[in-house]
Amino acid sequence: MGFPYLISTLLYCFNRRDEVLLLERAREPNRGLWSPPGGKLHTDAGESPHACACREAREELGLDLSPRDLHLVGLVSEHGYEGQAHWLMFLFEVKPRLERLPPPGPEGRFAFFPRTALDGLNLPETDREMIWPLFWRHRGGFFAAHCHVHPDGRRAWLVEETRKRRPAVPDTISSVISPEVPAPTAAGSPAEVPPGPVIDLHSDDHFMTEALRQARRAAAAAEVPVGSVVVHAGRVIARAHNQVELLKDATAHAEMLALTQAQAALGDWRLNDCTLYVTKEPCPMCAGALVQARVGRVVYGAPDPRLGAAGGALNLLQWPDANHRCQITAGVRLEECRRLLLEFFREQRSGKNGEGRADPAGGRPLN
Repeated sequence: MGFPYLISTLLYCFNRRDEVLLLERAREPNRGLWSPPGGKLHTDAGESPHACACREAREELGLDLSPRDLHLVGLVSEHGYEGQAHWLMFLFEVKPRLERLPPPGPEGRFAFFPRTALDGLNLPETDREMIWPLFWRHRGGFFAAHCHVHPDGRRAWLVEETRKRRPAVPDTISSVISPEVPAPTAAGSPAEVPPGPVIDLHSDDHFMTEALRQARRAAAAAEVPVGSVVVHAGRVIARAHNQVELLKDATAHAEMLALTQAQAALGDWRLNDCTLYVTKEPCPMCAGALVQARVGRVVYGAPDPRLGAAGGALNLLQWPDANHRCQITAGVRLEECRRLLLEFFREQRSGKNGEGRADPAGGRPLN
């Protein structure tokens, strides 16, 4: 029996501070996750996507919109989402700005978030992986993308068409919309089509971005900001960050936790076909675990010349007498990875911590 094909609209609304409005959904799909408001088309009544978006804005947000208040940012199709349905989603940015938060309703509660806060929210995986990056890159323009979800959960993305960003044309309406919006901008000449996909989902840069997200979570929890992900067959199967302070466990490094998750995900302790990404060069403990787990490749960002065991102080990942050697790629997103570490240890030196922890980004003692 085939899956049903569903059509929906999503509304990307912003306030005057350019914070995005998200809904913590109280119903399936995506119950408990944050996503833009919106809903399914009434296809049996012949409802158009623009009409659906205006109806959803009225029902969920109390807004009286017309099609001219909407900008179609993107079209996203998902084949076999969660093994339940096929989706075609119309992504609309609401051009007028909201001036207050809509009240909670049957669909869930609302909140405004700055762009930088999205990494720390519980988001649908496809939103985090591709839809949000595409939206930010093409906000004011247009993109189209397709996601094929395989039975085993793997997701294969195709960016079918992209247009460079054009300035959005905000307007004014009543109700909870702010009248203080920028003046309309004249449309420019037609944008050129980029030569290839916007985001290469198989690039080291992309996966190190995922590791950096984990590192920022560590920093927010007052842990040394190191994050790690494990990738198998082009898909992230494990995410972790340092949790030494939380777990009171000196071995709870990002790499160690990510390895445990990856082995559980694959049902095998051998990770020969996996790549581990980590924002800082692994220490001797983690390097030894990587070799024991037979990890095929290790990619790291910031080097650790004092204690690094992937070529910094020594190279345990390619020890001549070991029964396994890992491929190594160093320096991916180096400056961002280094900056996170330096900012963290700068705060430590300010006197918040008297233990004198060493700075792994530069190998210098703090006190």
